Amino acid sequence: MTMPRKIKDLPPGTSLVGVAFGHPQTGETCYWRSQWGSEHGEAGVWYNKNRESDQIFPLFLDKLIDALELELVAED
Repeated sequence: MTMPRKIKDLPPGTSLVGVAFGHPQTGETCYWRSQWGSEHGEAGVWYNKNRESDQIFPLFLDKLIDALELELVAED
C-alpha cells in the first residue's frame, strides 16, 4: 500500500490534527494543528514545527481548499 502524497489523498474523515506536511515555501516538516477560513477567501493553517511544542505558526492561503494540495511527509 502506498502512502498518500497530498492532503487530498487521505481517506475521507481523516483528522488532520498532527498530520505531517511539507511547508510549501521552506520545505520544512510541519504538523497540522487547526485551520481557518472565511467566505471572503482569507484562510490558513496553524501548524507546529515539532510535535512536542505548543508554539504554533500560521501558513496563509488564498483559500482553505488550497490546503488540499499540501504534500504529506512520511515519518519513521
